[in-house]
Amino acid sequence: MPIAFPRGRLASLQELAAEVIERRGAAADNDALARDLLAGFYELCMRVGLDGVLVELGVAEVATLSDEPRFREPLVARLGNKTEFDARGPRNAKPKALADCLIAVLELTAADPADRTLTMTDALRGEVTRALAGVIDAELEPSALRAAIISTARAGCEEQHLKSFDKIAGQLDERGMRAPQQLRLPLDAVAAVQRLLAEARMTVVAKAANTAIDRAKHVLAAASPDAAARIDQAITHHLTPRAVAIQRLHDSRVPKAPGPIAQSVFDTLSELVSLAWPAAAQNVRPYAVSTTYAVGDVLEHPKFGIGTVKAIAIQRIDVEFPEGSFTLVHARGAK
Repeated sequence: MPIAFPRGRLASLQELAAEVIERRGAAADNDALARDLLAGFYELCMRVGLDGVLVELGVAEVATLSDEPRFREPLVARLGNKTEFDARGPRNAKPKALADCLIAVLELTAADPADRTLTMTDALRGEVTRALAGVIDAELEPSALRAAIISTARAGCEEQHLKSFDKIAGQLDERGMRAPQQLRLPLDAVAAVQRLLAEARMTVVAKAANTAIDRAKHVLAAASPDAAARIDQAITHHLTPRAVAIQRLHDSRVPKAPGPIAQSVFDTLSELVSLAWPAAAQNVRPYAVSTTYAVGDVLEHPKFGIGTVKAIAIQRIDVEFPEGSFTLVHARGAK
C-alpha cells in the first residue's frame, strides 16, 4: 500500500542521493549505495518529524531499514538496472535517478498535507528571537558552559578514570568544547573521558535549548495559543517540533555557539510549527554627511534613493543604489 510522503520533502530525497554519490561515488557497490540511501532516509525522517512514515514502513531503528532484505534487496536490484540508474550516465541526472529508485522501493507517493501556516508579525518574530537568544546566551556563556560540561561529564565518570578526567578537563578551552592535545594517559581512559565529554556537551546544549523553547513558547502563546501549543504536539507520530529542534543540534554542521544554536532552534520551530514571518522591516536612515554609517546600513539619499552601505573608509562610504554604486561622505565632524 502506498505511503504518503510530503511533496515538499521530495527535493530532500534528491539532496540525500547527491550526498551519497559525493561520499561513495556513483560507481560504488550497489549494496553500499542502497544501505546509505536507506540509512539516510531514516535520518531524514527523524530530522524533519516524519517518524510516522517510518512507523508505516514498520521500521523501529535505522538498522531495521538499511539491513531489512525487503527494502535493501529490491533497491540493490533497481540500482543494478541501467534503465533505472546508470552509474555512467549524466552526472546531474544521477541524484534524481537514485531518489526515484528509493521512492519506488519504499512505495512512497507524493502528498500535499493540509496547509497549517500561521502568519505572524515581524514584531513577534523579534520577541521570539530575543526570548531564545536571551536564555541561550546566558546558559551557554563560556565560563558557565565549560563548568556545566565538566561537572556533567565528571558525574558519570568511573572512579578508575577520574585522575585522567581531571587532567583532560583541566586543559579544555574556555568553552569546554575543544579537546586538549594528546596527553600521556591510558588509551582506554582517554576514550572513556572523551565520550563522556561529548555526551555532556550535548546534554548541556539540549538543556539550554529546552529552557529557551519554554521561554519562546510563553512569548508565542500571548499572540497565538495555537502556535504555542503546536511546539509540543506530535507532527506525524511521536516527534514534536521541540524534540526535532533539539535533535538537530546534534548535527555537526551546527556550531556549538549561542548564535548558531539559537538560530537553528528558531528556524526549526518556524518550519515545523508552520510559522510564516514577513520580511524584516528595513530601518532606513536619512543620508547626512555628519552621520556615521556601518556596512549593511540602509540609507535614503535625496538624489540616488535608497541604498545599502557596502564598504567603509575614512569619512567615505561605498553605497549600492538601484542606479549603481556611489562613494559618499560620512562622519564629517565626528570625533
